[in-house]
Amino acid sequence: MSYLITLDLWGTIIGEKDYSSVSPKRSIKKCELIFDYLKGFSDTITLNDVIEALDFTVNKISLYSRFFCDKLFFDWLLIFIRRLDHNLNKKLTKSQIVYIGELIDRAFLEFPPIIFNGSLELIEFCKKNQIKIGIISNTGFNSPKVYRNWLINEKIFYDEIVLSNELGIAKPDKKIFHYTLDKLGIPPGNSIHFGDNPVADIMGANSIGISSVLISKNNSKNSINSNNFMTIDNISESVEVMKKWLDLF
Repeated sequence: MSYLITLDLWGTIIGEKDYSSVSPKRSIKKCELIFDYLKGFSDTITLNDVIEALDFTVNKISLYSRFFCDKLFFDWLLIFIRRLDHNLNKKLTKSQIVYIGELIDRAFLEFPPIIFNGSLELIEFCKKNQIKIGIISNTGFNSPKVYRNWLINEKIFYDEIVLSNELGIAKPDKKIFHYTLDKLGIPPGNSIHFGDNPVADIMGANSIGISSVLISKNNSKNSINSNNFMTIDNISESVEVMKKWLDLF
């Protein structure tokens, strides 16, 4: 019998030390890099304009996810640029817009998230026990490419990764969970999902019959229903949870 674990990224296996959703250093680095580049195309854009446009775009991405939606990363770049200057996208070629995305990725790599204690141990446990590993993430304003490259460099193994800004679908939409399971060929009843969002992760997984584990982050989050398999403080407790879950079969 084959089994599958699916994992959220931010706030579950990686993130900021204080569990916050953003890194101020990473955000300001993104803005500084973009501002330095765009000075060559506009003499009216200020650093504060870039900061405001970045905040606008990040908030818009968050709003979209509430409606189970996302856009492709390139489309978010266009929204960001139009917010800065409605005519700026007409001055930039596609390759120049893509380069702005690369600057965003550069800031990510300069100020990367941490890998939470227990994440690598969980992955090794799953590999040892031949449990397939999927990653399902609502991505924010970072490219799919930078996630993949960084995860590989950090030895975070997975069999499949599904990112919302590649599909245009966000958790808790059933489609993103079905898509992942179909890619890996595992039924919902043989799958378990770990995540820190009671709606996007827990309700999303439960909606198609996947068992779920809520990461409560020092008891700061509570499940909004009783259908999750377990609630734990952080991912360091996950191996013991997996052993209990496997005992059910």
